[in-house]
Amino acid sequence: MANPDNASFAILVVDDNEDNREILAARLGQLGYTNVAMASGGREALDLIERAPFDLVLLDVMMPGVGGIEVLETLRAKRRLASLPVIMVSAASEQESVVRSIELGAEDYLQKPVNATMLRARVGATLEKKRLRDDARERMVELGHELAAARELQLGMVPLDHARDDSPVHIHFLLAPARELGGDLCDFLFADEDTVWTGLGDVSGKGVAAAIFMARTWSVLRSLAGRAPRATLEESDPGRVLAATNRELCKANEKSMFCSVFLARLHLRTGLLEYANAGHLPPYLLRADGSVESIDSKPALPVGAMPETQYAAHSLQLRAGDGLFIYSDGVTEAADVRGAQFGEARLRAALTDHVRAQGRGLLDAVLDRVHAHTREAPQTDDIAAVTLRWRG
Repeated sequence: MANPDNASFAILVVDDNEDNREILAARLGQLGYTNVAMASGGREALDLIERAPFDLVLLDVMMPGVGGIEVLETLRAKRRLASLPVIMVSAASEQESVVRSIELGAEDYLQKPVNATMLRARVGATLEKKRLRDDARERMVELGHELAAARELQLGMVPLDHARDDSPVHIHFLLAPARELGGDLCDFLFADEDTVWTGLGDVSGKGVAAAIFMARTWSVLRSLAGRAPRATLEESDPGRVLAATNRELCKANEKSMFCSVFLARLHLRTGLLEYANAGHLPPYLLRADGSVESIDSKPALPVGAMPETQYAAHSLQLRAGDGLFIYSDGVTEAADVRGAQFGEARLRAALTDHVRAQGRGLLDAVLDRVHAHTREAPQTDDIAAVTLRWRG
């Protein structure tokens, strides 16, 4: 019994023998495939394929002029076989050509004289596979659009640089995800007129799950840092904020995701910088005299790993013009085509060479050095960095 849905498929029958074409078209019609076009040779078939969309081609192997093999080679060269399945129709003596056709990308084959049962089975199976591939391809296109939109939203979460002339602190940000969505994020928050928080986080893994966990991490951090009253500054230092964040992230964390975080609080009137490190790379201190120092901050476990982890708070005194450079491992682990990483030595050299750069100059200089090192090698990890400069 013919399936009425079969009428929606467009099929092209290609054979130099008119009787063979008519017989195949008639049998296809009995199966409900009524949208059937015919071509008497390979050249005519290629012309029809260029002018109209087809869901399937039944292609004779041996034809004068442009034969079935040449048609397949042309379709393969034009990358059409991924969306246009071809079933070869051959005589028993043409098996070597059939093997060659399958190697070129033909979906299946039928042997002459074509058996009606085999025709129904192989045409039906081939069209069903095409439908599934088309659905998957359409879904991938939709997913691509959704990821592109999500990427724009995530990049929109990166704050604008804070560089007002009347502000005692300038903060600049860099975020370059390796995929549509990344697991790195940086931010700042003025808790009051005398206190600014800033930090950078790097979630284990990449992609959608990492992006969502990062958004959750930063939501908790902003909430805890923003509501810390001035009267209890000693009770809301960066270490305590990280500990509270860690306890919250360990809840409902079945995927066992975690995030390294470097969190700092700067007192704008005095230049006192307090900080804590949850499994992150130690940042660099950028002195106003042009020197560059690695900040001693032995990291504890990342947040989200173990609920009872404690985080020690440290402090240092900034002088007018001193700054801070916080970064993710996407900077130092950026590799060239041979696998050689950018590394700490190159980073420190870039910072030393451009330590007095104004505005975004330092971030741009570091990123340029990274790109000069990796050249044509693909980016494999998110790159994020923050510069903070206390003007005094």
